[in-house]
Amino acid sequence: MDDATLKIAAQQLAVNLRDAQAEELRQRLIGSQLIDLAAVEIDNLLALAENVLLGEVVDRQSIKDVVRVFAFELDLGSGVIALSGEMAQQLHITASKNAPKLKDLISNAAISQWLDKILELEDFRSILLNKISESTTLHEFVSDHVIILIEQQIAQRSPHWLQQLASDEASSNPILGSRVATGIRRKFSSTVRSQEEFLEKKLRHSVSKAIQQACTELSELDESIWRDAIWQLWQAIRDESVSQFAEGLDPLDIEEFFVLGYDQWRRLRQTEYVRRLIYTGIDVFFDAYEETPLTDLLDDIGITRTHMLAEVARFAPKVIQLLDERGYIQDWLKRQLSPFYESETTLKIMESALRSAGA
Repeated sequence: MDDATLKIAAQQLAVNLRDAQAEELRQRLIGSQLIDLAAVEIDNLLALAENVLLGEVVDRQSIKDVVRVFAFELDLGSGVIALSGEMAQQLHITASKNAPKLKDLISNAAISQWLDKILELEDFRSILLNKISESTTLHEFVSDHVIILIEQQIAQRSPHWLQQLASDEASSNPILGSRVATGIRRKFSSTVRSQEEFLEKKLRHSVSKAIQQACTELSELDESIWRDAIWQLWQAIRDESVSQFAEGLDPLDIEEFFVLGYDQWRRLRQTEYVRRLIYTGIDVFFDAYEETPLTDLLDDIGITRTHMLAEVARFAPKVIQLLDERGYIQDWLKRQLSPFYESETTLKIMESALRSAGA
């Protein structure tokens, strides 16, 4: 066999070996032993992971770079935003059907635990009440609304009284009645204007004092009173259906809340403060696990061998079957094996073997 014939024979042998190896690997993937194969590989990976530390496979900056891309830079596509509308529609319908009562979702024991924790926050409660007591903006807001209510009451009553008086006067003397009504209105308006500033000042002062007094009294309440008040509130609403708390909300409201919340997050994530908080969390995580074996990290997260194998069994067979039916697996295996079988080194080895066999 001459060199040219030997080279062609070696190339054909390489192709045949590649195809045979690709088919053997394909059968292992699509066969019934796939789960057993996955179990062996998972066990090998876990055995390796016992001796690999987190800091050896990933560094702190790499984690921050991933967070930067997906948390700070990535924007949801228009398709996902549009999908939120359909989700809002379906969620609204689903949430309204056979909605459970609050007590079915939250037990008395859970509420009691939350109460204990809330009542422990005495300093926070005092600071909050103190802020309310000293907030001139809040005082002004409440005062403004009290004044509006009073003005509405005056507006509802005064015109009727004046009109009635004008009507009575006009019935006896039309010209005089009109003048009297006009004079009374002017006199009334002048009187109100002259007292308005004084009354408004007194009212605002009274509202402010009332808020301060209420905050002082609340801050001095015994914890048992706080507990009893909140507990009674819970007892009053625990039999309410969850859907009752969503009355007045329609799917468009839910969609708009989602859009507004996402837009707000997009703004917040650009601030140095939010980024610093997130990066601090990453630093804490990395400081805690940098020198930890990967298996211990998985245990702390709660991921076990059983979980891994269950996910492989749940998704891999169907995905691999689809890929195989479309010829992707065989093509992929051949692409991976071809560089080896087409290399000069491999072909020379085969030529040498064929020459030896021919001899």
